[in-house]
Amino acid sequence: MRRLLLLFVLLVVLGLPGLGFTAAPPRQGGALVYALDGSPDRLDPNLSGLRPAQIVFFQIFDPLVVRDPKDNTIKPWLATSWTVSPDGKTYTFRLRTGVRFHDGTAFDAAAVKFNFDRTHNPALGARCGGCAVGFYESADVVSPTTVRIHLKSPWAPFLDAASLFYRMTSPAGVRKVGDQDFGRYPVGTGPFRFVEWAPNDHVTLDRNPDYNWAPSLFTHQGPAYIDRVTFRIIREPSTRVGALQSGELQVTTAVSPQDFQRLARDPRFRPIVGLAPGSPYNWAINVTKAPTDDLAVRQAMEWGINRDLIARVVYGPFQSYGAYRPAYTLLSPVTWGYDKGSELYRYNPAKAREVLDAAGWKVGPDGVRAKGGQRLVIVFNAWEHGIPELVQSELRNIGMDVKIGIYDALTVNEDQRKGESHLSPLPGARTDPDVLSAFLHSRNAGGGGFNFSFIKDPALDRLFDEGATEVNTAKRRQIYAEAERYAMEKAYMLPITTRDNVSLESAKVQGLRFDATGFFPWLYDTWLAP
Repeated sequence: MRRLLLLFVLLVVLGLPGLGFTAAPPRQGGALVYALDGSPDRLDPNLSGLRPAQIVFFQIFDPLVVRDPKDNTIKPWLATSWTVSPDGKTYTFRLRTGVRFHDGTAFDAAAVKFNFDRTHNPALGARCGGCAVGFYESADVVSPTTVRIHLKSPWAPFLDAASLFYRMTSPAGVRKVGDQDFGRYPVGTGPFRFVEWAPNDHVTLDRNPDYNWAPSLFTHQGPAYIDRVTFRIIREPSTRVGALQSGELQVTTAVSPQDFQRLARDPRFRPIVGLAPGSPYNWAINVTKAPTDDLAVRQAMEWGINRDLIARVVYGPFQSYGAYRPAYTLLSPVTWGYDKGSELYRYNPAKAREVLDAAGWKVGPDGVRAKGGQRLVIVFNAWEHGIPELVQSELRNIGMDVKIGIYDALTVNEDQRKGESHLSPLPGARTDPDVLSAFLHSRNAGGGGFNFSFIKDPALDRLFDEGATEVNTAKRRQIYAEAERYAMEKAYMLPITTRDNVSLESAKVQGLRFDATGFFPWLYDTWLAP
């Protein structure tokens, strides 16, 4: 039964025959409106890692290589081939010829060097949790069509990162408007060109008429089928679904469970479900701020929440598609390297109370625990209601007073960055287990990094460094399993549910697929039936 379910989900995500897709040939033309649940911060792949921004700029910018969701292999895109030095420290890419940026300038090895250097320029404050921070050394232009990337030490996730995060911006475009403003006027080589951005309202892209360098995993060559794509920013779920039903838009992301249950079986619409690898719906726990600097408090939170109940109550309709399941450890179950042995905490409120009692946290007259005059108050930030209220209720049951803060995706982690909260959400779609180092390695604590737990644990750093530099797949799996178990023993993060892609599209939409993370759409092959 599980195999059939996974096959169904794969068919939905990949858009393969057998789910009512029309057999008619693709039609050129038309405009697609795609609703986002949040606003991009900047349309700059060198500097932004925010999901709404990535959904948009993945259409504007191409990577050197791509991971094929069908077989999980790395395939050429702007690079036609590559070699790796015997020591694993140098990658040599041969580039496609005839590729041009939207501003008419040529894509070449100098442009690749520019992009890698810019991504790793600390003065620009790049927020690329999956990039080779700490490993990238330099890039050399060998010829206009050959570039060498040098790493300080071998880094096994490099090609995976190149497929997701290193997307090629126009050096001329950056120089024209400056580093900080380029994200408002993006110029890439992708199948769609930037037209306009009305903040908090929409981003519009037009088809690139010169595009002719799609990778082999797509179904056609030449320009995209759709003339125009408009990404509308609609924060309210019911408003997004209402616009889908009225025909104002054709795709909406982040559908509510209730709307999904109602419309998934409506023949006018089609569900899109992607089971995302990487970090699930984890909350970073601030280990530098009392009371979550106490291991007993962190472990009590792990034992004190009923993940199965939370997943059923908040996301029940998604679960028949395999999505939004309880998460008991730091990697999603569909991630390569997932370790079931690191599932250390199941719902056990009695154990949670026992641990707190032993650590000296005593229940006060109002039911809230205290120690040394400090009440056990936890500030829990999120970007949506549902999970926070259930966590609040369950942790109150073991003597914790949880204060909830609801923010948008742009600001939800800022309180934690400033040291004002104890927990903030940190999911991350990624096809390599090294995603954990982005959230837990000491080099990513502070500055523009994503270590919002502020952990500086040499033992964990050593494991992540070993996993990143080990090229043997079996050994890498063992290393990340050890790192995952260690981090769960220390309760550095609080996993609650998986974080998957649940969207709806009009039945008129054909050929829409998502990348290997299950989150980011490929609109190049997409077309609209009459």
